[in-house]
Amino acid sequence: MGMVIKNNMAAQNTLGTLNKNSMALSKSLQKVSSGMRINGAADDASGYAISERMRVQVRGLNQDIDNTQSAISMMKTAEGAISSTVDILKTMKEKAINAANDTNTDADRAIIQKELNQAIDQVDDNASVTFNNKILFDGSADAGTTAEQRIIKALNSEWLDSALSMAKEAYGLSFQEDETSIREMTVKFENSGTGSGSGGTTKLAYVTSYAVGGVTNKLELTINMDVYNALAEHDVNGKTNGYPYLDRTIAHEMTHAVMAANIKDFGTLATNAMYITEGAADYIHGVDDWSDRMSVLTALTPSDVDTKFASQSGVDPYAMGYAFFHYLNAKSGHDGHMMTRFMKVLDEKGGGALDEAVAAASKGGFSSAAAAIAGFKQDLTDYTAAGHTTKEFLKEFCDIDADNKFDTGSALGAKAWMGENANAEQVVIEGKSPNFWYYPGSDTSVIQGLTVKWPNYTRPDGGFRFQVGTKANQNIQAQFSDIHATALGLRSDDGKNLSVETRAEAKRTMTVLDRALQKALDQQTTIGALQSRMEYTASNLTTASENVQASESTIRDANMAKEMTDYTKNNVLMQAAQSMLAQANQSSSSVLSLLQ
Repeated sequence: MGMVIKNNMAAQNTLGTLNKNSMALSKSLQKVSSGMRINGAADDASGYAISERMRVQVRGLNQDIDNTQSAISMMKTAEGAISSTVDILKTMKEKAINAANDTNTDADRAIIQKELNQAIDQVDDNASVTFNNKILFDGSADAGTTAEQRIIKALNSEWLDSALSMAKEAYGLSFQEDETSIREMTVKFENSGTGSGSGGTTKLAYVTSYAVGGVTNKLELTINMDVYNALAEHDVNGKTNGYPYLDRTIAHEMTHAVMAANIKDFGTLATNAMYITEGAADYIHGVDDWSDRMSVLTALTPSDVDTKFASQSGVDPYAMGYAFFHYLNAKSGHDGHMMTRFMKVLDEKGGGALDEAVAAASKGGFSSAAAAIAGFKQDLTDYTAAGHTTKEFLKEFCDIDADNKFDTGSALGAKAWMGENANAEQVVIEGKSPNFWYYPGSDTSVIQGLTVKWPNYTRPDGGFRFQVGTKANQNIQAQFSDIHATALGLRSDDGKNLSVETRAEAKRTMTVLDRALQKALDQQTTIGALQSRMEYTASNLTTASENVQASESTIRDANMAKEMTDYTKNNVLMQAAQSMLAQANQSSSSVLSLLQ
């Protein structure tokens, strides 16, 4: 290139190199000073986007950890309240057992009642616990407004358990025996109408049993919703207009179920001696307060006896069978074991051993069912011939007193010489409030050895949702049962507390407290399980946060050894470029020597 003075291309080129080195040095300084390889989208557009998404995820995970820790704190608050309630219930059970002992006077029981009243008030105080002004035991787990929901809850929590307990205590039959042929039952809801049905004018609830070779292999419990679709809101017995309490109907039908599961040829027995199967089912809960049964029995004459016992329709087999077992009980001396002797024979030898069962029940007083019916007829004949009424015969020979409504005549009641007076509301033991009822934990429940398969039903959505993920649907739901006194069956909806002021009340209270304890313990274990899950969740979230942070660091953080090497290189190049620029700027001055 010629010697020129207007354009110093050497200096221009050196300046360009100097600018490049200056820019490279600037970037190196930024990376070294910030510790990050990517300080802006220009450094690595795709890497920057990935890194930012990871940073959002890390911050979300860290917030999830905080959420989980807050949820754990809430669980601990709830568990503290329920733990105190469990302790109170244990003390109340102790007091009820004390009150049931006849070494106590009624004055002593009144003092115990005062203790129970205070304990029940404290249960309410425990249930009112809050966390950040949020009520914890809001009852969302057991909420329900439809009749189907309420019936399922009642069956699951009280009615089936009471029915099976009655059958086991009075008859010695259960689904837990080695020879039981079936241990499953399906519950169904149907609209069966209010027309004519077996055993009365309308089908209420009924058990259907299916058998092969005389051995039951399938059970179904059907609830007629045309009858029980409008249960009284505050009635624990399943009250509806014009029909018997549903709890007693369930006790009746579950007696059929447990008999069918344990007695071979139960179907044949039901066909040939309907008064036995229906009478046993009526006897379990008593019907002295049922006008349809009493109208048949009080109108009975000696000439009607054989026809009524042979009847296979209407109310007759129910009423006559009920009177038959009361008659056997009276003739056997009221020893309290008449029905267990009767059922033991049928359990061991099947429905064909009816005569042997009657002989065992009557302690040999009658050799067969026919002989017992003949004895019943003869006693009725002789007693009415002496100027007495059939109603008086029933009271004298069968302990059936339609005028005494303090006891229904149940197998476990006073008239059967097995226990205390139990009226229509007391004969099936329940808590004081329907608020106690709660849903099954799954599609099936195991109740005293019986697996109950529930129909499809909906549960109201509610409770608490703890956000434990970075996506909208990543949450854990917690629904708590109500544990106020009404919800544990300790207090009625109108404010009446569980009572131990009499021996009979103390005995019933023991059963109610057992169920209240079971519900409280179930709630406590549910809370404990949630708390344990939350702790695992927090641990998992911490690990996830650490791993995402590590991945983000790999993308975004600078390798300081490499960046310091680059910085040193760029710094040297910068200084070299500056020196060369000075040299290049001096090259044009040599032209002056030509101009001298």
